[in-house]
Amino acid sequence: MSRKLNSELVSVSPKKMIFYAPYDRTQRRLISIINPTAKRLLYKIRSNAPWKYSASPNCGFIEPYDISEINVSLNYFDFHEDQEYCHRFCVQCIQSPPMHQLQNQSILCIFKQTGRSMIHNVRVPVELQPEPLRIPQQELDTLLPYDVQKLLWNLRPLGNDYMDNLKQVTMLKSQKKRCGWARLLMTSLIIISGLTGAYVHRQQFKETLQLHLKMNNLQC
Repeated sequence: MSRKLNSELVSVSPKKMIFYAPYDRTQRRLISIINPTAKRLLYKIRSNAPWKYSASPNCGFIEPYDISEINVSLNYFDFHEDQEYCHRFCVQCIQSPPMHQLQNQSILCIFKQTGRSMIHNVRVPVELQPEPLRIPQQELDTLLPYDVQKLLWNLRPLGNDYMDNLKQVTMLKSQKKRCGWARLLMTSLIIISGLTGAYVHRQQFKETLQLHLKMNNLQC
C-alpha cells in the first residue's frame, strides 16, 4: 500500500483531547474513527502513558463507511501545574486480512505481523488544563430554562419517513385496541355460553328426574 493511500485511510476525531482540573476523579472522553473506504479496517489504540489512561475497546474492526467510538478514561493522578505533560494517543489502522485469518489470530497479533509502512498512525495529543472548565453564567441562563425533551420534540423531523412511522404506530395502537375489545367480547360470549349450557342441562335433568318420579308413582 502506498503512503498516499495510507494517509487517506481513516479520519479521527477529536484532533486534540482536553481534560480539566480537578484530577482527583475519573474523566471520560470519546475518540471517533471513521472508515471512508470500501474495505474493512482493523484499529488499535495506544498511549504513551498507559498507567494513567485506559481505552475501551483498545482494538477492533470498522466496517466499510462505518464509524467506531472508543471510550477513553483518564484515571486519578497527582497533577502538578508546574510540570510539563506530553501525553498523547495513537490510533493505528490497517486493512483487514481475510476473515479466515481473523478466526485464527487476534487483532493484536495481526498488528505485530504487519510492517510499519503498512500501518496508518494518527496521533491525538492530550492537553491537561490546570483550571476547571468554566461556562459563562449567561450561557447557563440560556440553557437551563429549556426542557430538553420538549426541545427535541419541537426539532423532530416532519418528513415523509417520520409521518409514515407515525401512521404505523397509530395503526398498531388501533389494532391493539381492537384486539383487546375482541378478546374481551369473545371471553364474555364463552362465559355466557357456558352458563346457558349449564342452565339448560340443569333444567333437562330436573325434567328427567320428575318424569322418573311420576312413573314410579304410577307403578306403585
